[in-house]
Amino acid sequence: MEGCGLQCIKYLLFAFNLIFWLAGAGLIGVGIYVMVAYGVPDVLTLLSISELLLKGGAIGLIVVGSIVFIVGFLGCCGAIKENRCMLGTFFTLLLILFLAEIGVAIYAFVQRGQFFGLINTGVDTLSAVPYDSQDQAIKTLIDFTQTYLKCCGMNATDNWSPTPDSCACAANAASSICTNGNYNTPCKTSITTFLEEKVMIVGGIGIAIGLTQLIGMIFACCLFQAKGKDGEIV
Repeated sequence: MEGCGLQCIKYLLFAFNLIFWLAGAGLIGVGIYVMVAYGVPDVLTLLSISELLLKGGAIGLIVVGSIVFIVGFLGCCGAIKENRCMLGTFFTLLLILFLAEIGVAIYAFVQRGQFFGLINTGVDTLSAVPYDSQDQAIKTLIDFTQTYLKCCGMNATDNWSPTPDSCACAANAASSICTNGNYNTPCKTSITTFLEEKVMIVGGIGIAIGLTQLIGMIFACCLFQAKGKDGEIV
């Protein structure tokens, strides 16, 4: 019965690491997505916020994803070969990675207010200049933001006079977001909501991977101890 239980743990650990290996590939994909996500670079450029903030986080995800990818492969080999050394190395690396992710999450949470503070400052600065006085590059970004996020004005819907065409509601727009043919939400609100949604996507994926790591460490620990007691797992 005990041998059957150990076999079950062995194959569960292999299945976990296969998922974890795929999760590493997923993190790499998320990092690339954050860098090229439609609209995000444009919004940051519009608010004069360095894209290094975005690219730094994205590169971090790609690096972590690559490490997860490698650790997952190591765990798969350790489970199948029943190699105690590989299992111990896998557990140690997974623990270090888990603690590092907690540190990054705490840092991101602490810096979240500063990031959105920069956004609010950028919006307020931009709204102080009339639309017609903006250079063409900024006008293009304003028009893109207002059309894409269905908003009008920066910190108030009456920022622009006259109102640019990009404030006009699309033909299929719901009446609840339109007033007198224009979008009735200031872009500060829409921009904050838009970026918070992106943060939530990344955060949700991070939490799911963290929980998966905990399960993997438990399985690896059980198999490591069993291997030490029995010598071989039948």
